[in-house]
Amino acid sequence: PNFSHYPFQTAIYNKLTGDSALMSSIAGVFDHTPEAQAYPYVTLGESSISDWSSKTTEGTEHNFTLHIWSREGGRKQAAQIMERIHTLLHQGNLTITGQSLVLMRFVSSNIVLENDGWTHHGVMRFRALLQAN
Repeated sequence: PNFSHYPFQTAIYNKLTGDSALMSSIAGVFDHTPEAQAYPYVTLGESSISDWSSKTTEGTEHNFTLHIWSREGGRKQAAQIMERIHTLLHQGNLTITGQSLVLMRFVSSNIVLENDGWTHHGVMRFRALLQAN
């Protein structure tokens, strides 16, 4: 199996940035956030890969997190962005170099108010199963 994080990360990035509805509501999607970045935006977060191969299939399980950052009023803006991301990714399809997406599922989410008192931080967790082509 391919245990590289990058092809899958690239596919998630392309799916998010390729959606005009999402991109019209945020300032960008980042792996590394530029200094003084305008809000709201999305960052690619933690990821892990494990083997789920069988005798006949080579595959990997990817668990990944997206972070949503908002400073507009309450939780509404973060929640709306998260809703769009859920629509794009839960049971969605992705183009991944050398691999096929078997399943992608939303796992959990939460929104917290950061210690600065005005930044809302949404966290979304997903699980995906991929198999080698």
